[in-house]
Amino acid sequence: MIAIGPVSARTDDGWHLRGEVLAEGARPAVALLLHAMMASRRSMDKPRGAGLAATLAAAGLSVVSMDLRGHGESGPSAREGARYTYDDCVLFDVPALVGLTRSLFPDKRVIVVGHSLGAHAALVSAGVFPDKAPDAIASIAGNFWFPSDEPSAARRAAKAATLRTWLAAAEAVGYFDPKPLRIGTDAVALPYIRQFWKVWSSDRYGSIDDRYDYAEALTRVACPVLAVASEGDKLLAHPASVTRFFSRIGSAEKRLRVVTHAEHEGRAPDHMGLVTDARSLPVWREIAQWAAALA
Repeated sequence: MIAIGPVSARTDDGWHLRGEVLAEGARPAVALLLHAMMASRRSMDKPRGAGLAATLAAAGLSVVSMDLRGHGESGPSAREGARYTYDDCVLFDVPALVGLTRSLFPDKRVIVVGHSLGAHAALVSAGVFPDKAPDAIASIAGNFWFPSDEPSAARRAAKAATLRTWLAAAEAVGYFDPKPLRIGTDAVALPYIRQFWKVWSSDRYGSIDDRYDYAEALTRVACPVLAVASEGDKLLAHPASVTRFFSRIGSAEKRLRVVTHAEHEGRAPDHMGLVTDARSLPVWREIAQWAAALA
């Protein structure tokens, strides 16, 4: 019997990632929850005991929820001087957390349930390191910003302007703080923002050192994938962009679920609402059913 409580993992580059086991379910599957950029694991069960994590646990899944580096309890934070990149999340954090989850639940299938950063980082990592990949991935609002995957000229302009703003703010103080703009809780390190801008300006989704082509890695994802997007997500993961990103995934078992305005009386949940809005409960239950069926 595993103790329900705090757990931690050490990445190959020496970072300590912290989180917790929230549930030990009867089903032969465990959900590894990975949060969005500028957020923490708290967003994956909001309100506590009644959010996405609780819904998965109620369906009989074991649940492990972790903070990626620089976020939540996996400090130091960017405000405290931490420097890290997107590559670090893909190449070190995700493999370490999948490995931790397997060690905690050796007889269960590991299913990553990722939101935004947690989703696309898990997908790319599964393509780069197939031997360290989870058994399945539920990608909630998972897409990365680069021009080739944005069909709308208006959204391309908005994304470019947004990234320029983030980069300018980060260059000034050494990190980007989302709190003044009310778009997040956790600051992001300057090297991370610089990598976002490099990907956008070069239209090449890959590692900083060009060793890994992340767009190509997506074609090598072999595990089952359930992708979720919402019509209420106007910019960060618009369904049209998610659809293009999703089309790159090579898995033979993949499905895209778009949450529509019609389902919610004209206003579908937005980007964060997909994991924090109680109106997303039906989608959380769909993810739970999908995960349970795989197990």
